[in-house]
Amino acid sequence: MRLSDAQALLDTSFQGVQEGATRMYEPEDERFDKRLSAVWLEYRWYVHGRGLAEVFVKWKRVERESCAREEVSVLRLHLLGHSAVLAGCAQRVLDAGQPAPGRLLELFGADGVKRESSAAGTTGITLEHWPHPAPQPLLPEETFQALSAVLVDPHASFEERHEAVDRLCRERSPRVVRMLLAALEVGPSLSALRRLSEWGELDALPHLERALADVAPDNPADLWALTALQRRLQAWETATRALQPAM
Repeated sequence: MRLSDAQALLDTSFQGVQEGATRMYEPEDERFDKRLSAVWLEYRWYVHGRGLAEVFVKWKRVERESCAREEVSVLRLHLLGHSAVLAGCAQRVLDAGQPAPGRLLELFGADGVKRESSAAGTTGITLEHWPHPAPQPLLPEETFQALSAVLVDPHASFEERHEAVDRLCRERSPRVVRMLLAALEVGPSLSALRRLSEWGELDALPHLERALADVAPDNPADLWALTALQRRLQAWETATRALQPAM
């Protein structure tokens, strides 16, 4: 499936659905010219009701004028929250291909994400249903306190903080959200920001904006990752505003 065809498929499948944040189309942004990668990327965010559909497109890093004709290697959709409308739109994209085993899906393990896959020529299409918020057993208090201590320790290494976030987020609760936000007061954490953006925690937006402001000009990889997380949270913000009653 060529990029132009994939984009047309998305436009048709999500026709009439609001986009919650500005699209990220990498070839149009000179800031990402020096991102060390063999691929170009595009992200979109659609919102409806209490749900968000995040779309990720990847193709070979060719000359800009050749992008439309280039074959897409990956077309992935993430469904977050609750929206039957978005689920229907995403299903139409998946149905554009023939059922096929997903590439490397076995590597994800039991992460709670339901995955469906198809293929349109050489384009792999994956639809991911991310877990809905649900009551979970609390971590043992001793474990929670030990992991929290790592996150608020200004001398903890990047690896230690990353592992602490990963283990702490096995529990999804208000106290974990508070702890992740407290960790961001101590120092930046891409893993904490990623998890908070998945959960739609809008209090993380100021931390994201501060992290973006501190990204060095010669670090386009982090700039891309943080901008994508910022747009995801902006999409959640758009969805939240749409649900608020008119004054």
